[in-house]
Amino acid sequence: LSEFFVTAFYNPTVVTSDSFVINHSHSYTAAAILSSMEYSIRFCFFPSYNSKTISYIGLVFVLVSQCIRTMAIATCGESFNHLIQTRKKDNHVLITRGIYNYFRHPSYLGFFYWSIGTQLVLCNPIHTFIFTIATWYFFQRRIRYEEESLKQHFPDEYAIYASQTYIGIPFIYT
Repeated sequence: LSEFFVTAFYNPTVVTSDSFVINHSHSYTAAAILSSMEYSIRFCFFPSYNSKTISYIGLVFVLVSQCIRTMAIATCGESFNHLIQTRKKDNHVLITRGIYNYFRHPSYLGFFYWSIGTQLVLCNPIHTFIFTIATWYFFQRRIRYEEESLKQHFPDEYAIYASQTYIGIPFIYT
């Protein structure tokens, strides 16, 4: 829900029902359902596997990563979009201030750790692993594709910017 409201507030021209980021793919829906099933089965039949410590660690992941993602969207303003822009708009600028001064893709960084945090909150060991691998693979491909677009949009600026910032997701390099 926060994804929708943050996008609506900072970039209302691109907000759609897809900005809720809850119905964007069959894979995402299946993952949410299977994660809920893992939690329900474990909670009912193996309650001793619930850990307040792990849930609290997951809550920290969720809160910190949501703040990172929100700061990224807010900093981008009109340049933020859920879809990778293959054409440069007139108002499209390379954002290098705020959290972008440290991370090239803080929105992705936030979502990556948020997705892991949600599974830690639920104490879902199977889906913690699955969400980690699935989101890593998704962002590894998406970041490469997006960076190619950004190199075309900002040929001189982007190379310098990329050399001075981190992606923040382990083992993803461009």
